[in-house]
Amino acid sequence: MSSLTKTLAFRPATPDDAAFAADVWTAVRPSSPSDPLVTRYEWETATDNWIAARYIAERDSAPVGVAVYEHPRWELTEQRWAFVAGDLFPYARAHLADLVAAMEERAAADGATLLRTWAIADDQFRIDTLLARGFREDRRGKRWELDLVANRRRLEEMAEASRARMRREGIQLLTLAADRDPKKYEKIWRMSEEAAHDVPTTIPHVEETLEDYMKWFRSPDMREDRFWLAREGDGIVGVSVLTYPPVRGIVGTAWTATARSVRGRGVARALKCETVMQAIALGVDRVRTGNDAKNDPILHINETMGYREIPGGIQFMKDV
Repeated sequence: MSSLTKTLAFRPATPDDAAFAADVWTAVRPSSPSDPLVTRYEWETATDNWIAARYIAERDSAPVGVAVYEHPRWELTEQRWAFVAGDLFPYARAHLADLVAAMEERAAADGATLLRTWAIADDQFRIDTLLARGFREDRRGKRWELDLVANRRRLEEMAEASRARMRREGIQLLTLAADRDPKKYEKIWRMSEEAAHDVPTTIPHVEETLEDYMKWFRSPDMREDRFWLAREGDGIVGVSVLTYPPVRGIVGTAWTATARSVRGRGVARALKCETVMQAIALGVDRVRTGNDAKNDPILHINETMGYREIPGGIQFMKDV
């Protein structure tokens, strides 16, 4: 073990540790709770194109944190980059640099030459820790919260206007559960992959297999009757979905995307309106979403819907 990690020991994590990991992340950021069932599902679900290694951090034989590194299979990327993450209960967070160092070492030993990680913009301790470890700020994301009670009238009016526009455009809005097309999952996957390539990013998008994409629909926070689609003729040209954590957490946008062929026609706005109107009907009082800071079209939609900005994420990079 490196001298850098002498204060912490690491053991491989199993799905049985997922609830503990969710507790750690929730303790660090109680304003954004992590759901234990969703975390377990993610840990149990292997993917074709990604390698993930997870650890429980211990101090004096007691579990105090969680550490992770993951990367796409090297044959799928031009540059060998890995994502490193993890945190410690607040009482043990003084050792965060040791945890980050351990994941850096493991990722580098696995062949990574570039590391990525994130910090929330108001988490100055984490930011300072990463900068001291040689990470550099790369890009910023924005986070938003929408008060569904205060903005209800605005949203109702916007939803009615969007529905009228979609009727004029010949675009149908419906839920995934209501769509009877046997090829609907494949169509969503293909459209989403097209859209993902257009999201501003430093690291090129790594495509998912259809088999991996299908696993997303089975996550405990996803429901097909709350997954909204836009159809034009035989094609699916847009999607938007809110996730509903089953144990704890805040309802939030998992993904909104439209086909290149329909951009500029109000499809994304219409879909987002349907998701929040449904959330209002279900008694949800607020929802959150996140976007890259340079994704101007979706940022404009968020502002006009009444979202207010909350601390977003900062991506950091480091060469190894």
